[in-house]
Amino acid sequence: MSLPRDSQLLRSCYLFYHENMTMQEIAKQLQISRFKVSRYIKEAVEKGIVQVHFHDSNIEHEKLALQLEQSFPIKLAVVVPTPYRSDISAVRLAVGQAGASLLADIKPETSLSITWGRTIAHLVENLPTDQLKAQRVVDLAGGFGQVTDEISARAVTLQIARKLNAECFQLPAPTIVENVATAHALSNEPIIRNTLDIASESDIAIMGVGPTDVDSLLHRSGYVSETDFEYLKESNAVGSIMGRFYDFNGRECDTEFRERAIALKFDDLRKIPERIALTMGSHRIQAILGLMYGELITTLVTDSDTAIAVLEKHYALQGEPSENGTSVPAAIEEHHQSSLLRQGRV
Repeated sequence: MSLPRDSQLLRSCYLFYHENMTMQEIAKQLQISRFKVSRYIKEAVEKGIVQVHFHDSNIEHEKLALQLEQSFPIKLAVVVPTPYRSDISAVRLAVGQAGASLLADIKPETSLSITWGRTIAHLVENLPTDQLKAQRVVDLAGGFGQVTDEISARAVTLQIARKLNAECFQLPAPTIVENVATAHALSNEPIIRNTLDIASESDIAIMGVGPTDVDSLLHRSGYVSETDFEYLKESNAVGSIMGRFYDFNGRECDTEFRERAIALKFDDLRKIPERIALTMGSHRIQAILGLMYGELITTLVTDSDTAIAVLEKHYALQGEPSENGTSVPAAIEEHHQSSLLRQGRV
């Protein structure tokens, strides 16, 4: 004799969700197969017999992160809440803090490479001192320039090396030099060539993302002019990492800047197992998409507003409806509605 199907379904769900029994334990108690238990639980959720509710507002951001991981060739996405009614500085701080949390379990034998930038500086500031250990920290690109009026590019690398009790290797050169001849001469200097070789053998690379406009630190540091940006945009540049400009498919733009950069090459970058980008802002959407389409990164750390904009742009380009039959994934729509509720607008 056996229980009616409806009883089996309800008991399976009760034992699974209320009694915290495994599917194998439920199958043994009800004398049915584990496969049948699994099918009952899935059916109950699909029919609304069982409804799962999360009592943590952060679930919205985790949904967006999962949507990014499912939509792009990346291993991991970290999405932080966009601070309400705050400027870009607050968003940079939140993203930098999230980036720092990714290094909480770094192993002592890890070789870490890094670029300089405002968000990267926040990551470094939020790392604890003398609690973590890495083998070495290496520049991915030349480090002459200012992150802020108070912080130099070189100081960022030195500070993270001190906090991680790691050996520090810096590139004593500008990120972009004046001409190709100078770049070739510098690249052949033993100290620069050796440092780039060490960077190519990193376990983790952490990078900021530059837009192709005057907000770029490359412009603020005097490496690229507004006229240069017009030229780069005509060459299909959408963003930059390590002082190298790339197009919407993640291919390095074939311009003179390609030869003038003192930085790791993209082919060597892609060999680094973990490649983390910290970025945010509506003016970087195409840059972020190019990084992921070109598989230049394995991990994206951003804020929820930027994540939504990236997903919406991606779905619009794909021209494919999501599972709910609309062009906007459910995770995005739910985040919109929740944000409006928090702001008292609905």
